[in-house]
Amino acid sequence: MKVFSSKRISRRSFLKNSFRLSVLAFLGIGYERRNNLKTEHVRISFPNLPASFHGFRIVQISDLHASFWVGRDYLMQVVREINQLEKDLVVISGDIITGAVNNFWKRWMPTIKDDYLSMVVDVLGNLDGGEKIAVLGNHDQWDGKKTELRLVRGLERVGIRVLRNSSKKLARGQSRLHVAGTDDYWFSCDLAAALRKVPQDEFKILLCHSPDVRTNIKNGTKIDLTLCGHTHGGQVAIPLISHHFIPIKDPVRYQAGLIKEPYGYTYVNRGIGTLVFPFRIAAPPEITYFTLQKYGSEKNVSEKENTNC
Repeated sequence: MKVFSSKRISRRSFLKNSFRLSVLAFLGIGYERRNNLKTEHVRISFPNLPASFHGFRIVQISDLHASFWVGRDYLMQVVREINQLEKDLVVISGDIITGAVNNFWKRWMPTIKDDYLSMVVDVLGNLDGGEKIAVLGNHDQWDGKKTELRLVRGLERVGIRVLRNSSKKLARGQSRLHVAGTDDYWFSCDLAAALRKVPQDEFKILLCHSPDVRTNIKNGTKIDLTLCGHTHGGQVAIPLISHHFIPIKDPVRYQAGLIKEPYGYTYVNRGIGTLVFPFRIAAPPEITYFTLQKYGSEKNVSEKENTNC
């Protein structure tokens, strides 16, 4: 009686099974790490920052994508992490909910309904300290005006100002800093309207969802700091590949992180949630903690430090 089979596994079968196992392991790691929050500490120096705003601290989050995969417990974890930070301003750069725009999304994705919208508004109402400002992303506007307005009214009700092609002035003594915010680039973005009440020679921050808003800024329009999201950092950030799937005009330059512009800086936040697939590889979810400095007060360079939460 034979105890062991003498049949040999073919090289092709071995490679095929090895590939399948590797893919499963890859996806498993991505699923495990999808909620592995990181706080990125970013210090930026500006020559024209008013002296009274030296040390001004901003927390940015983006792309929460409240849904079946991005639930209350995880979002409350995000809020708790933010509440531990000393801050002057909290900004949310869009895609707070997950929209459903066609049969593919409706069939294969957990789509946004009233419970997810109400949930994320309730969670964000627990943010403490400082001013709180948000703009809308494409997913916040995809489900139509009714959902869009419910989200805006909900956020305003819990103390989060939603800038819709408008601006807000922040004052310290006689000095001012302006935050301008636009609707999503794919919908009703109007940068000119957002900047209409902002003096050209005063320090300004642009809050938008897509980096495409920044790439369309005309020469002569001075934006000191642009804060955006939308890209998820690629979500599965495979070198030389992932940028092909990022729906913006310049995905190589604006995939994630701090970018020096001809005038000022842009920062692309990797986001909090996930979209389509509930995993992240080499693009962990991000809370960004900015410290603005008057050029020459400390270090004359911009620097970035990664910190695990």
